[in-house]
Amino acid sequence: MSGSFVNIMIDTVQTYVILGITIVVTLLAAKLGIRLVNRLTRRLSTQGKSPGIVEFAGAVGRILIWLIAVSVILIDVLATFGLRQLLLESVSQFLVSNAGRFGVMLIILIGGYVATRILRIFFAEYKPRTKLHPLTVDLVQSVARYLIYAIVAVLMLTNILVMAGLQTLAGTLVTLFTVFIGLAVSFSATGSIGNVLSGLVLMSWRPYKEGDRVELGAGVYGDVVEVDVMFTKIKTIKDEIVHVPNSQVLGNKVVNYSELNKVIVHYQITIGYDVPRKLVEKLLIRSARLTPNLLPDPEPYVLLRDLNNNYVSYEINAYTDEPNALVSTYSSLMRNILDAFENAGVEILSPQHLALRKSSTTVTHKRRMR
Repeated sequence: MSGSFVNIMIDTVQTYVILGITIVVTLLAAKLGIRLVNRLTRRLSTQGKSPGIVEFAGAVGRILIWLIAVSVILIDVLATFGLRQLLLESVSQFLVSNAGRFGVMLIILIGGYVATRILRIFFAEYKPRTKLHPLTVDLVQSVARYLIYAIVAVLMLTNILVMAGLQTLAGTLVTLFTVFIGLAVSFSATGSIGNVLSGLVLMSWRPYKEGDRVELGAGVYGDVVEVDVMFTKIKTIKDEIVHVPNSQVLGNKVVNYSELNKVIVHYQITIGYDVPRKLVEKLLIRSARLTPNLLPDPEPYVLLRDLNNNYVSYEINAYTDEPNALVSTYSSLMRNILDAFENAGVEILSPQHLALRKSSTTVTHKRRMR
């Protein structure tokens, strides 16, 4: 009895010693791995390289360390109860039956690492040669890298579940991942994600840059202050800062006046048939020539835009090389038109006013006929 008791005590002490050593070694290895990952991450950051693969490898390493520790503890506990032989046979059988799975998992890890390296090399060569905005290239590279990480993680977890005999759960995991990717793509055109994608398109397309005078389809006119992935910041001519969602910019027209050497300034007025056409054209051209910022060459010209029952629509057209001063130019042109027609005794009437005057004249004429 005393001998068996002593053996039990020795086995128990041995078990606790192994447990303690395993825990201490595991903690030290995990701490050392964290320090190593942090050091490599700082070095890559100072070199301008992405530390993503190091962080991923560090996470995988920590998981492996704890798995090994748990396995050692489990083996030690089972050995204490005399189940060492059974455990060894079970482990050997498990390793033999799943040797192919372990090979596949190793290939997946190596393939993921190689894919990230190829991705980094590709974008390093592509970035200085493309016309795309650098921020766009960096964001696409990050999205592609994390997509590779997600695929590798799903494939690894799927193989682990299959080895554990959970084939149904593994199939469900793959299905859920596929559905998630599909939903992400489906919802990417709406809401904030839509703005982000529109911002990436605008940064790649570059219809304008900071400092350009633009008119956006959202009804905003002013100078571009900043373009980011969500909004385009515009400073209007009244010193208002307007944030226009990029999805609205991309879905409407964009006019960049700063890219044009000359811009046509045009304004339309309606005059009654009782005023000679040549007089109206003369007054409009004179108004344009008196307007600052309008060029004498090419010369201003007048177009007839509409021959209505009650009025004629005239449009003055003139060129300017000051596209950033369109508002003041239009204001000066309209002021000169008003002064020129007032001095000539010609009344500028709206189409509604002309129609009412025509109707009133017709009624008065009918009354006189009676």
